[in-house]
Amino acid sequence: MRQVGAPSTGTEMTPQLFLFALGSAAYPLLLAIVLVLLTAKNPPKLLCGYLIGGYAMSYAYGVLMLLLLDAVGQGHQRSHSSTFGPWVDVAVGVIAIAGAVLIERHRRQRNRDPVARAPRVGSGNARVDRILDKGSLTWMIVLGACLSLPSPFYMAAAKDIAVDTPTWSRRLEILVVFNVIIFLLVWVPLAAYLISPDGTRRAVGRLNRWLQANLLRVGVLIAFGLGIYEIIRGLASL
Repeated sequence: MRQVGAPSTGTEMTPQLFLFALGSAAYPLLLAIVLVLLTAKNPPKLLCGYLIGGYAMSYAYGVLMLLLLDAVGQGHQRSHSSTFGPWVDVAVGVIAIAGAVLIERHRRQRNRDPVARAPRVGSGNARVDRILDKGSLTWMIVLGACLSLPSPFYMAAAKDIAVDTPTWSRRLEILVVFNVIIFLLVWVPLAAYLISPDGTRRAVGRLNRWLQANLLRVGVLIAFGLGIYEIIRGLASL
């Protein structure tokens, strides 16, 4: 059984990385954007544009985080003898808990406001809606790139990949799979639309309504759980 903070001997997409990827995929604005694009004139083209821009930028962020971790001595060669690595875990944990507090505060404010509880029209973000109204492939690529900032889950995953994976070729392969999971809410509806356009619109609409009602609560639990886990893992490795 692997101890907390101990290095992995393998280079696979571990269950822990898989959960981090799922956490990064839980992005309500993304699903709202997908729902809007499914009602546009050419959904496949626009979804592909968003996926290209978002995936490329997210992958680039992953490579950059790995380079930075190597630069500060947290790569595979030096991380196990360093005390800096555990503090990265603690920092990610603190960020996640702070995020959980902010989400919970927003959720309570939203529940007190009947206007905020009403179903959203469009994505719920005025700037994003203006870009969506353009219906341009180029703008979808730009939008996907701009909305692909790494989450605390991605940061935690990058640290694990840097520590546990010795070769860059394997690191890059893991990032490919990790980002495929992150963009589940784009490529799955895209594939489904090509098979059943009307059914996909209805299914995504139902999921979007459920997320509007429940995702903030779920997000608090996930972020808080990640934060506690990362802090414990970091402190146990000191």
